[in-house]
Amino acid sequence: MKKRYTSSNLSLEEILVDKHAKTYEENFEKLERPISDGNVLKFFIFSLLCVLTIFGRIFYLNIIKGNENYLISEKNRTRYILIKAPRGIIYDRYHNAIVSNKTSLSLILLPRDFFDVTTQNKDLLIKQISSIFNLDIVELQSILNKIDEFSYEPILIKTNIDTDMARLFESDIKSTDRLGFYIIEDYTRAYSDAHAFTHVFGYTGRMSEDDIKTYPQYPIADLIGKYGLESKYEKYLHGLSGKQMMEVDARSKINPELGIINPKPGNRLVTTIDKELQQFLYEALLRTANKLGLKKGTALMTNPKTGEILAMVSIPAINAEAFSSGSPKNVIQETLTNKFNPFINRAISGLYSPGSTIKPLVALAALMEKTINPEDNIKDSDAIIIPNKYNPDKPSIFKDWKNHGQVNMRTAIAYSCNIYFYALGGGYKDIPGLGITRLKKYWQLFHLGSKLGIDLDNEKDGNLPDPEYKKEVNPNNPLWLLGDTYNVSIGQGDLLLTPLQISAYINSISNNGKIMKPYVVSEILDDDNKVIFKQNPTVVKNVNIPQKYLDIVLDGMRKVVTLGSGQLMKTIPFEVAGKTGSAQIQGNTKTNAIFAGFAPYKDPEVSILVLLEEPPEGSVVTIPLVDEVLRFYYNNRFVNKPEVQDFNNDTETTTTTSKNSSSMFNVQEENTQTSGQDSNSNSPDN
Repeated sequence: MKKRYTSSNLSLEEILVDKHAKTYEENFEKLERPISDGNVLKFFIFSLLCVLTIFGRIFYLNIIKGNENYLISEKNRTRYILIKAPRGIIYDRYHNAIVSNKTSLSLILLPRDFFDVTTQNKDLLIKQISSIFNLDIVELQSILNKIDEFSYEPILIKTNIDTDMARLFESDIKSTDRLGFYIIEDYTRAYSDAHAFTHVFGYTGRMSEDDIKTYPQYPIADLIGKYGLESKYEKYLHGLSGKQMMEVDARSKINPELGIINPKPGNRLVTTIDKELQQFLYEALLRTANKLGLKKGTALMTNPKTGEILAMVSIPAINAEAFSSGSPKNVIQETLTNKFNPFINRAISGLYSPGSTIKPLVALAALMEKTINPEDNIKDSDAIIIPNKYNPDKPSIFKDWKNHGQVNMRTAIAYSCNIYFYALGGGYKDIPGLGITRLKKYWQLFHLGSKLGIDLDNEKDGNLPDPEYKKEVNPNNPLWLLGDTYNVSIGQGDLLLTPLQISAYINSISNNGKIMKPYVVSEILDDDNKVIFKQNPTVVKNVNIPQKYLDIVLDGMRKVVTLGSGQLMKTIPFEVAGKTGSAQIQGNTKTNAIFAGFAPYKDPEVSILVLLEEPPEGSVVTIPLVDEVLRFYYNNRFVNKPEVQDFNNDTETTTTTSKNSSSMFNVQEENTQTSGQDSNSNSPDN
């Protein structure tokens, strides 16, 4: 008989079991199936792995990547508006500000705020921005297309915004619709003269892609030096921008009260330039060029004993204000397309045949090599004729510009007698010539054809021709001829020097053979007037020439003024000495005019070089200009020296930040001069 189960003796497991009921019918008091040890172990390992994975991820995100993730979250939470730092002021030798700052407004864009929003209003906003700020819409769109849409770095869109534009921006575009466009207080450079100083002091501009790589620490919206001292001393002049921090909540509401990091202005540069003298020299050069119908030229004034650059000008000039501010566009375009290349500082980058200004050096070389007695009179002739053995009907003729009769070394320099210096250089009759090897030796002795190390970019070396050079550049006619030596002996042919080199070598004759390193920046000061860099006069080379030889040549250079073509300057109260030069160019169809000299003759404190390209006459056209400038110098610098000013007259520019986070500016119409701040470096990057 089967055992009957009642509800009173059934367990829960028995109720749930169905398919196994028959199997355990005979002995079904209670059903139990224990979990195997293997399954328990597997469950434990799985659970442990899950726990370790969770804790490992927490450790990775919070410890290893904690700082990075914190920064990412902070970037999502915070924004900043630049507070621009004013660049350092640049002064002349008497502490008169030449380049300062004026407050302005700029338009910037925070890319993340613009690209985070997906709205059709973007196109309308771009049109509005283009219209308000007179921006080409294609150009603006091009800027936007190049921007990293995930960047939090402010991008500079437009500088020098006027107050009318700023007000239109405020009134026509709601703060919630500006999508990352902000107007900030900024600074632009203020120039005491937009043209006269540009080739030395330079200008600023937007950062290019190369600039961003060179200065990765700079905000992309910063302006940097692009030319001249602004570029050469960039790391000193550039201040440290501040930040107006803002907090953005989950609803994109902005709280501008997060804090301010104050900017630090750039350092001050004190230069060797004489502001008033530079302006006078520029105006005199430009006036002379206009009178003669000339487009190109340069002028340079230095202290022969120290190498200090007192004035340096070049034409055509560059409008520094236009290039620093980015407008007017037509002025910038005209400069960029000017066929006379205004961007060449002709004083240091122009290469010219020195013409007769090389003759004092040839005279010194002949004295040192004892190839001539300086007191011997030599009868000048109209020309030296060299027979042509290959074509007797076509001899080489080397003419003098006039027959000077009997000349010695002093009068040959004074009258610029070509025949005399042909003979010294290449030989003639009973005068043994120096020859090209010895000529080049003395060129190099006076540091010609080599950079002098001025603290401006783009200084050129020059060219010193010799037989090897001719073989290289003229393989079809490689032989160095006597005529080649004659040509370079009077500063013609392929002998090419910078005006700065000509000036330095002429100065060395007046300075006991010392060739001085030219320089423009004398001191760099921080905001406490502490000197953080000082430039001292440096001798590049001491040419060991006996004083008796120097005196002979100096006497000849003085006679250029008392007997020769510089007699207009005889009535200047201090004695002037120098050398004129007319260098033929373009197949002898045109001429460059040069004068290089110094004063006072016996104890010089100023030198001057003037070079006019392609005038209708020779070197004589430079004399009225030199006379005018040296008379100005005598009356205003030699007799009455200006006093050095202190820096207390400089007005600090204070930057204020609006609490209106959508605009971030206070409209200011007045210009304010700024002062500099500190630097961590001890010497300029020359």
